[in-house]
Amino acid sequence: MTIRRRPIVPTLLLLLALLTACNRQKEAPGTPGGGSPEAAARESLALLRDGKFDLFWQHALPPADFATLRADWPKRNAAQEPITPEDRAKFEAGVKRLTEPDAEKKLFADLRPTLARFDRDYKDQMPLLAGIGQSMALTAIDQAKDLPQSQKHQLRDVVNVVAPWTQTVAWGDQAKAKQAISILVDTARKVKLSTPEALHAMSFEESMTTWSTAWLGFKRLLDVYGLSVDKSFESVSIDTLESNGGSAHVKITYTVLDKPIQTDATLVLLDGRWYDNDLLQRVRDQHARLVQPAPSASAPAPSATAPPPRNPGAPVADAKDR
Repeated sequence: MTIRRRPIVPTLLLLLALLTACNRQKEAPGTPGGGSPEAAARESLALLRDGKFDLFWQHALPPADFATLRADWPKRNAAQEPITPEDRAKFEAGVKRLTEPDAEKKLFADLRPTLARFDRDYKDQMPLLAGIGQSMALTAIDQAKDLPQSQKHQLRDVVNVVAPWTQTVAWGDQAKAKQAISILVDTARKVKLSTPEALHAMSFEESMTTWSTAWLGFKRLLDVYGLSVDKSFESVSIDTLESNGGSAHVKITYTVLDKPIQTDATLVLLDGRWYDNDLLQRVRDQHARLVQPAPSASAPAPSATAPPPRNPGAPVADAKDR
């Protein structure tokens, strides 16, 4: 029997053509919006997972809104209240403690008696402590005014999964504590903070780098105790539930500690690209507040019986709490 071999050159050319087509379809990180609702949501999550916050904002906002965000950043990043000498002293002392030579050894020496006392006095009380923490977290979520209902529901589900997990963690384990302290010190040194004024004076790019360093350190810290954030991101599935041309409603499903969590998002189509509507509206609302002139001290107070006039250019909130 004669075996006919396929010519290898045409096969290689075909594979090369397929790879080229795939590479053309893959958009550069930070490309504004997504070509579909699912692509927009998936890319946002991937950038958040990797701590690429600068590229996340470029992707999550239309170009004009991203430019506005960067221009607004000095005001957004400014301290909301004057920094007191006491605040400055506490901040500088904390930074020094985390970044000084042999910080790991000194911090562990201070923490070691607490770890021993935890195993002796508090280990058996973890169910009670976890319950109190769970109740406080749920109350804070319910009282958060800036969160839409979909995010509140998602956060409640996460808290209800994480709270039982905290009862199983060996918080008194000294080897794990050493790892955690090492990560904390390493992260603080990479951030290179010195004063609270320096923190609030960061440019947009500097802030994104700092956020990234802190986020990646936080993920490493959770890994020490068995909670993998990356595993949650890798479990994500996204499905479009409804699309009417100009907007789309997607369902996002993922796992936390192997327990399924669901949330949803509304995306809008602008100039042929898809963006998360809630995020976009929050950025625009924040810009409107930043550019709104401060009320004059001599201006008369509005009447208690008549509502103040509405700015016709200001965004109108949807009556339905999303």
